[in-house]
This record gives sequence, C-alpha cells and structure tokens, in this order.
Amino acid sequence: MALRVQTSRLLLVLVLLLLAIASAGPVSAAKIMLMQASFNLTQTELGVSVLISGRVFESNNASIPNAVISIQINDPLGTTIRVAIAYSNPRGAFQDTFLIASDSPGGNYTAFIVADKPGYDTARTTLNFTYSTPDFSVEASPTTIVLQQGQTGSLTVTVLSLRGFNQAVNLTTLEKPSEITLQFNPVSVVPSGTSTLSVTIPASVAPGNYTVTLLAISGSLSHRASFQLIVTQSPVQADYSLMFGGLGFVLAVGVVGFAVRARSRRKRREAALEELLAQAKADTGYVATARVIARLEELRAMGKVDEDTYQRLKKEYEKRLEKSK
Repeated sequence: MALRVQTSRLLLVLVLLLLAIASAGPVSAAKIMLMQASFNLTQTELGVSVLISGRVFESNNASIPNAVISIQINDPLGTTIRVAIAYSNPRGAFQDTFLIASDSPGGNYTAFIVADKPGYDTARTTLNFTYSTPDFSVEASPTTIVLQQGQTGSLTVTVLSLRGFNQAVNLTTLEKPSEITLQFNPVSVVPSGTSTLSVTIPASVAPGNYTVTLLAISGSLSHRASFQLIVTQSPVQADYSLMFGGLGFVLAVGVVGFAVRARSRRKRREAALEELLAQAKADTGYVATARVIARLEELRAMGKVDEDTYQRLKKEYEKRLEKSK
C-alpha cells in the first residue's frame, strides 16, 4: 500500500511539472536585424576617398538605432588597412570614410561589416570594390638642400607611375622665394621618369630656411612635392657685413621687408593658380575650358602666373578644347 501511495505522489508531481511547463509562455527569440550598405569613391589629390554608408532595420523596415557597426577593410594583399566602429542614428543609418593613398596597390578591396545590438540577431554583409584608377606620385630628392648665397645646386624630381599611368606630367613651381631661379630639365616627364631641378641662389637672397613647393600636373590630376632650401651667408657677404656694420643691418631689414612682400605676392599667385586648376578640374566641357583659357590670359597679364607655367597650361587646355568640340 505504501509503495502505491508513493508511486501516486510521484505521478502527481510529474503531472504538475508538465502542466507548469505547458502553461509557461514561449521563450522570447531575438529579433531579426537586416542591413544594407554601399560605397562611393571620390578621387582626391591624396588618393581615393571611400565613403561606406548603410542602414540597419527590422523585417518590417523599422529603423534600428544605436546599433554598433564594426567595419574592417582589407586590401588586395589581404592586409587589414582599417578597423572602425560606427553607430546607427535614429534612422538606422551609419557611415564611415577613409582614404586609399595614391601609392596603394590596385585591385579588389573588401569591407567586412557587422552590426550588433542586444535583443537582435547579428547582421553581416561584405562589400567589394576595385581600386585601379591610373595615377602618379611625385617626390623630390634630397628633401633638404643647403646652398650659400650666389651658389647653384640641383636635386632630382621623380615621377612614379601608379597602376599603369603613362601620360605626360608637367612640372612647375607653386611656391618659392621670388629671387631664386628654379629650372626643370626636362619640364615634362612620362612616368616613371625623373627631371633635374637646378636651383640658383642670387647673392641678394636673405639667409634662412625656405620651403619650396613643386606642382606636377597631368590632365585633371595634380600632386605636390616639397623640399627645404637652406640659404647660408657667403663668406664675402659675411665680410661685407662686418665691414659696414650698421649699413648691413639696414640692408638686411630692407631685404626681409622685400621678402615679406614677395611672399605675400606668391600667396596671391598661388591662390589664383589653385582657383584656375579647380575650375578646370570641375568642368572639362568646351565652354568651361574656353573660360579657363581666358582666365589664364588674365592671370598672365596681371603677373600672377609665370611664363613657363602659362605656356604649359595654355597648350594643355587648348588640346582639351580641341578634343571637346
């Protein structure tokens, strides 16, 4: 009898346990999170700017805010070149911007994007984009040159082809002390190639440290390179200063004042030239190119562009004008 009672109690407990399990609500499942993403490439002077943008949302298209978006970019060699974290806004949108430098390898780049938020399943997507735009780079070697007043020296300007670039690149100066003479030989290089830059320092140039900026142009592409020019006082100039003392000081003050005014004029010339290049790059149509040529003539007449630069740019834009007819 006691065994039957125990058995009955055990069966009752099992029944109650099953009823409790059956009456309990279902375990809440994580919501589904969906993701869409795309990319946009923009050519810049430093390389290609890549914008990755996207949105996370539920199956009913409701936006999911405050999701954590992790982004990993691999180059064609499989090397991770960027890891970033973004957050979705109230509309579920997110974005990230990074630069692929001009000298980066060409080929397929891969973006791995993962979205997480508590209460939601993890969302993943992969983007692939190809970076194969032909381009070039320019550099000066050595990057520092020391010359005395009255001396002439030289350095090498190297133009490298990137991803098969094979168009002529024109070389000019963008910023330099006005008294100093710079001469390229040759003035146009087909990458990969080099040009010798001769630097002549008149005796009248004030000693000091100058930054010289070079500009390389080919069509709508332009890149800069710079080097430091250190001008030291020649022995003759030093003796002259010792002999004439106060007079030398007065002359030095005059030279510095002249250099300041010259630098101001260089800044204005640089701004005018930059405006012209931006205008030509923004619109390559026939009418726009004709306007650029007219503007170039104005800059030459106002003395805001040197003769070598004027001749090179005029030939280039006249060719572009002929092609756009």
